[in-house]
Parts: sequence; structure tokens; C-alpha cells
Amino acid sequence: MKIFQINISVNSGSHGRIAEEIGKTVIKEGYVSYIAAAHITNTSQSETIQIGHELDRKLHGLKTRLFDRHGFGSKLSTIKLIKTIRKINPDIIHLHNIHGYYLHVGVLFKYLKEVNKPVVWTFHDCWPFTGHCSHFIRIDCNRWQQECYECPNVHRYPASWFIDNSRKNFRDKKNLFNNVTKMILVSPSEWLALNLRKSFLSGYVIKVKAESAPRLYERIAYHIV
Repeated sequence: MKIFQINISVNSGSHGRIAEEIGKTVIKEGYVSYIAAAHITNTSQSETIQIGHELDRKLHGLKTRLFDRHGFGSKLSTIKLIKTIRKINPDIIHLHNIHGYYLHVGVLFKYLKEVNKPVVWTFHDCWPFTGHCSHFIRIDCNRWQQECYECPNVHRYPASWFIDNSRKNFRDKKNLFNNVTKMILVSPSEWLALNLRKSFLSGYVIKVKAESAPRLYERIAYHIV
């Protein structure tokens, strides 16, 4: 079985280390592990694939600052990534942190819908189901439960200088992220799982601190979820 993980980093930062540990675990089971990332600064036991380059990330950051369209830059880098995924033809695609100025989520999720492979998505924050922010507790905002607009956090990560596109971002994410048939969500905590169940992603199977990666992958591959 071939496992293809996508994350902002490999073997660095909390979620980068999580992706690395998953890779180590599945390799011990005899699987083949790939990790594609924007930042590859440490060695990995998995085969690593670079996503984009520094200039691309800066341009994505500029698009975010000017137009509040974080997650909708890096189109060419994402198209190149998808060509690589098609060539490898993995059995499972495992998403981690897909924001951070390196992916075009529209291109990625249109591919995931088309290819119809099993997808695991491990959540590390709230960005996927809001129109802008990755955390909303500090500002005590619950607009994401219905629809984001007039974001009170627009000047914080991923900061926009002038424009608030939170409503459009929310609608685009809701449409894109709900079009993948074979996807399950994994939450590291009951708190985040509770919020996922209140979000537009509530229709998916949501697991909290899922079983070991190899067992989870096997259950998905054999449709036992």
C-alpha cells in the first residue's frame, strides 16, 4: 500500500513531526510512505516531495494580504503536485495542514473529487471550516457555524490588509470540501471534534485520536469505517 501525506512541513513543527511518525509507522508495516510539503528542512524516513518554492509562497502571501484569498494561490505549484500524485498513484491520500501559503485548495479538492481515492484529513486547527482565521476563541466569534462575514480577525493570520473576503472564502471552502466522497476527518481533541460537528463538515465521519495509522488505512481501504 502507498500512503501520500500532504503537510506544510516534514519532521518539524508539531504536525510535521506527526506526519513523520505516521510515515515511520507505515514503513514498519511494509507500506510505502511519501510526504509532500512546502518546507523540507529535516531528514525523513519517507520519500519527500517539495511543493512550490520561496517566490511562490511570497506571491501567495501577497495575494492573501491584498485580497484575503489565502488558500487560493500557488495554482501552478498545486497542479505540479497533482501530476506527481497521479504518477505515484497512492492508495490513500492523507491531508494535514493545507494552509500556509503553499496550496491552491480549489485545484487540490477538484482533483480529490475526480480521482475518488480514500482521503484522511487530520485537523490541526480550525482554518478549513472558517472564512478566514485558524483560531476563533480569542475573538469569541461563532459566525463560522452559519456563514462567515465581516471577519473581526481579518488583520490576523492569515492577515489581509484591506479586503475582507471571509464570506466568499467560506462559501468556496464549503463547496469544495464537501465534494470528496471517500473522506474521513481525524481530530486530535474532543473540543475540535465538537466544533467540526457544528461546522459545514459535519456530514463526514469524524474520529478523535484515531487508531494507529496502518489500521485506519486498512479499514478505509476495505471500507470498514
